[in-house]
Amino acid sequence: MKTRYKIAVLALVAVAGSAILGGSFWWWLVGIMAGKFIIRLVFTIALAIVIYCLVYALIIGGIFWLLIS
Repeated sequence: MKTRYKIAVLALVAVAGSAILGGSFWWWLVGIMAGKFIIRLVFTIALAIVIYCLVYALIIGGIFWLLIS
């Protein structure tokens, strides 16, 4: 991801967090840190779900392969 897009996303998260929580400078920082954590957590969970599905598809495909041959 390009640096300017990262900065834009962080700024958007910070502004949203600040607007929700009151508007002070410290809430901007908290919004940035929480936003980065939440985004990483969501991507990690999504990756885990994809890998889980692929492993089960591989297992089921292997069973079908054995049954067909």
